[in-house]
Amino acid sequence: MNRAISWASPLLVLIASLALANTAQAQTTSGGAVSPGGGTTTTPPPTTPAPGGPTQVFPIPSAHTFGDGFGAGRGHQGVDIFAPCGTLTVAVMNARVIYSGFQGAAGNYVVLRNKKVKRDYVYMHLQTPSPLLKGQKVVKGQFVGGVGDTGRATGCHLHFEIWRGKWYRGGNALDPMPSLLAWDSYS
Repeated sequence: MNRAISWASPLLVLIASLALANTAQAQTTSGGAVSPGGGTTTTPPPTTPAPGGPTQVFPIPSAHTFGDGFGAGRGHQGVDIFAPCGTLTVAVMNARVIYSGFQGAAGNYVVLRNKKVKRDYVYMHLQTPSPLLKGQKVVKGQFVGGVGDTGRATGCHLHFEIWRGKWYRGGNALDPMPSLLAWDSYS
């Protein structure tokens, strides 16, 4: 019997060590803490991200699908990104709010401008008016609004546009899909 205990003891120690390592790994990767019951709890994503990393991020940091693209046979000047109503949308990069309001076709919308890259980023059909105010500075990853279906929209989605130069003031719409695919690959 002592023989069984002598080899089983190191095995039990090894199993216990692996269990503790897995718990620590789960805690590290989930961003949460170990609960008294041994599971992990997760913390919600920050509304203002830590500095560093890529210059841009994808505007919907959760599950999504792409809908109508640029042009779409009717002069569609952006890309539709479908997600459940209320899903958060975020600033794709550091910028300043130049418009925040409501328009019949766009619904609740926000336009962000980054002067360094001479681009405007447009978020349309937001579920409710954005908490962002005209003139406010935003940082990459900051909450813009919830995905919605306001204005002339069918289904919950974000209509996202990128403009070279100023939005509807001498600028021109660019196909945002190449940028969105790149940002989506690492966001």
